[in-house]
Amino acid sequence: MSENLYAPQRAEGVSATEAQRPFYTVSRTKFLTLFLLTFGSYQLYWAYKNWQQFKQASGKEMWPIARALIAIFFTHALYREANARIKQNGTTYDWRPGELATLYVVIAIISNVLDSLVRKNIGFPTIDLISLALLPLHGWVTWQGQRGLNKAAGDPLGESNARLTPINYVFIVLGVLLWALMVFSFTLPPE
Repeated sequence: MSENLYAPQRAEGVSATEAQRPFYTVSRTKFLTLFLLTFGSYQLYWAYKNWQQFKQASGKEMWPIARALIAIFFTHALYREANARIKQNGTTYDWRPGELATLYVVIAIISNVLDSLVRKNIGFPTIDLISLALLPLHGWVTWQGQRGLNKAAGDPLGESNARLTPINYVFIVLGVLLWALMVFSFTLPPE
């Protein structure tokens, strides 16, 4: 138990350093690897961890899971909080949080529309290929936002979260298998 009775409680398994950071930090290599190999699903965890860290650091009442599930409505607020923290720390960082958040939202909406068309088997294989081509752009835009979050958390390079964990490797293996299956499906003749 903490000596400070008024300190926010720390979740089980969360290090003291991580609990003190106002935002989730992650290195570029780890972020982009997980983002691309999970077909962008990593962004759900990314949004959740950022809001969870912010909730613990600020003591504000919120639901990190809900904010992660509907991240398009909360990314602007997340980046604003990070930008405010950067200024509060007396530093500067030229990252244009409003523009990055808007790009994130626009790409997420386009991606969701394309994925919806893919699920309905509309425009195969063109829509599938456009959706896949959008994935690296989505990852890059989200990474640009993460760079600002890393700066706000005092770890600009995300060095404190650069190593892959066993669960990361599980998702990497699943992602590689899914990518292989997808590439194989493109080689099959149309029905």
